[in-house]
Amino acid sequence: MAGWQVFTATLAMLTIMAVTVVSLHQPHRDPDRLSVDRIRERISNEHTASADPVLSTSAWSHGAPDHQLDVQEAHRTMQQHRRCVVGECDRKGAAFRALVDAGRIKPTRMPPALQ
Repeated sequence: MAGWQVFTATLAMLTIMAVTVVSLHQPHRDPDRLSVDRIRERISNEHTASADPVLSTSAWSHGAPDHQLDVQEAHRTMQQHRRCVVGECDRKGAAFRALVDAGRIKPTRMPPALQ
């Protein structure tokens, strides 16, 4: 083979390899995946919805609530107090009891502080 044939064959092979590598690394769009803008919008909507002045002042306290918690408020309280221990945080304990009474939680055993 002549030098120009080896050069042309090598160049063609490198071109094919480059096209293959580039095509493998193209990001594929997942239609179910949320875009950054949609995630930001959802977070903004959640912050706006949770800006209830009655909830924002007392929801983060660890004291017992002054009213019976409904299921939605109990779920929110369990999320807000996820690092608290049920037996040590009166608000989380009330939320736990409300969810047990509503049948949303079925504990294998009740925490001693709630028995």
